[in-house]
Amino acid sequence: MEKATEILIEGLSALNIEPADTTVEQYMIFLTELKKWNQVYNLTAITKDKDIIIKHFLDSLLYLKFIPSGSWNICDIGSGAGFPGLPIAIVRRDLNITLLEPTKKKSSFLRHIIKTLALEKVQIIESRAEDIKGITFDIALSRALFSISELIKKAWHLVKENGFFIMNKGPGLKDEIKNIPIDINFEVIPTSLPLSSIKRNMVRIMRQ
Repeated sequence: MEKATEILIEGLSALNIEPADTTVEQYMIFLTELKKWNQVYNLTAITKDKDIIIKHFLDSLLYLKFIPSGSWNICDIGSGAGFPGLPIAIVRRDLNITLLEPTKKKSSFLRHIIKTLALEKVQIIESRAEDIKGITFDIALSRALFSISELIKKAWHLVKENGFFIMNKGPGLKDEIKNIPIDINFEVIPTSLPLSSIKRNMVRIMRQ
């Protein structure tokens, strides 16, 4: 686990996140529990410590480029095994984060991790985005669940007016942009995933 700890500290530092002992400890607990539960519940195809840290933990933290300081209400749409919501919650205790996950086995894992890490401002809604009614958020996050056009169609109602969505996209973004309605305001920040050669595009889509 020592090597995993070193990789995490290096990655957090690359993202200008303070690798405090308590923060590192929580990520290591998350890593251990994810691997343990994955043996039974098949939560992720990524199984090596280094890959989990880079492609799940650090990749999730790229969303912080667009999340300002303050106690925002945030929805992680299709959270799966907790990405990007839980890695963000570990370092941003000021945020109120709702993990939206319809799959029962994944929701069970999320409840376990939230309790284990004492993430008091994180809650779970066991539902699909399109089935949620009467609840809105300041910011919604989507990792790989939707294309941009699908997100606009299925989850637009989840974000308050003047709020925004954040999506993490790879090289296929150019094709997706072609399908965005012309009245939708968005911006893209190209970035690199620390400790890898992977390129990402962080996309903010305004709800106006």
